[in-house]
Amino acid sequence: MIICKNCGNQFEGRYCNQCGERIVNDRDFSVFSIARQALGSITSFDSKLLRTMKLLLFYPGKLSTEFVNGVRAPYMRPFQILIVVNILFYMFMSELDLFRSPSQGYFVENFDGVRVMEKVRQISQTRGLEVKEIAIMYDNRSSDLAKGLIVCLIPFIALTGLLLHLKSKIEFGKHLIFATHYLSFIIVVIFIIGEGLIVLPITLNRWLFIVPSIAFITLYYIVALKHFYQDGWLGAVAKGLVGVVLINVFIQFYRVAINIISLNTLL
Repeated sequence: MIICKNCGNQFEGRYCNQCGERIVNDRDFSVFSIARQALGSITSFDSKLLRTMKLLLFYPGKLSTEFVNGVRAPYMRPFQILIVVNILFYMFMSELDLFRSPSQGYFVENFDGVRVMEKVRQISQTRGLEVKEIAIMYDNRSSDLAKGLIVCLIPFIALTGLLLHLKSKIEFGKHLIFATHYLSFIIVVIFIIGEGLIVLPITLNRWLFIVPSIAFITLYYIVALKHFYQDGWLGAVAKGLVGVVLINVFIQFYRVAINIISLNTLL
């Protein structure tokens, strides 16, 4: 009999029949075995990523449905895919500044009721810095915070789903799963459209980015509501339009919060 070092269960064979832990021997530490494990991890990650992205992009609401129904092994977890797309977005498209206001437009006397330059002058006097130096520090800080705190949007997107389906009495955790996948889609579609506009031989106009982004995000949300919440098409369209407006309001509040926190932490 073998005693499992993971759970203490006694069993026979190579795998514990209680926790599934595999028995390790010296051959597991050979160069060939380590290389095989590394390759297996990479290919497994790649295949999961591809399957996840396929459902996320082309089958609105299905990835969330699969997850809440218990079909999880073939796909990446909701927060895993959010982390991956967030990293890719800010590696290649951070200049779009979707979740923050850059100093170039933010450093004015009054920005949405916030006396920005008054705070900048206070920072300048306190720390002995020039406005240009403060602007660089602010841009770096706000960019980092916008990336790091983006998960804070998930509960608000989930709240939107809850408000749109109060009569359904769906567990809030399911709304969170749906919200995480939807936020991931928003980041991916913005990344794809932004990259496409950069590649095309045209001058990047703000509306060339905004209009298709809003159109895709709205259409996706409507179809996702239809499939995940089992709404009828009429209900999905009505709720989808209201939901996208609410989510956009939450994103704007998020931007304002990131701007204020970033500037205040420079004091």
